[in-house]
Amino acid sequence: MDTNDISVCERLVMKVIWDSKEELALQEIMNGVNQENGKNWKPQTVSTFLSRLVKKGFLNVYRKGRYSYYQPIVSKEEYWKTTMQENARFFTKGDMGALACGLCDDILSEDEIDRLKRKIDELG
Repeated sequence: MDTNDISVCERLVMKVIWDSKEELALQEIMNGVNQENGKNWKPQTVSTFLSRLVKKGFLNVYRKGRYSYYQPIVSKEEYWKTTMQENARFFTKGDMGALACGLCDDILSEDEIDRLKRKIDELG
């Protein structure tokens, strides 16, 4: 999967789908994107993004009655992990430790750093 193949707008659509516990139809996805992101997208706009995501292999679509429902093929966790790995390759030549250390430099709060320390202690 190439995470660069997905636009910012398509990612907003995917986030609504990923965050839902059930499969959604166009109207529900449109409402979610608009509410969560202060957008005013029309059905045709969201439908275009959904079609692109299906073609790119991020979503599956099926019909049930007169509605189409969308299921993620790529999970949120899989996308997140791949994005982090791509960023590590780009910024730190693949060194995930350097990427994590870079986050600690003025990006993470003290609470987030403490949480990260606890996670590292759990692993060690």
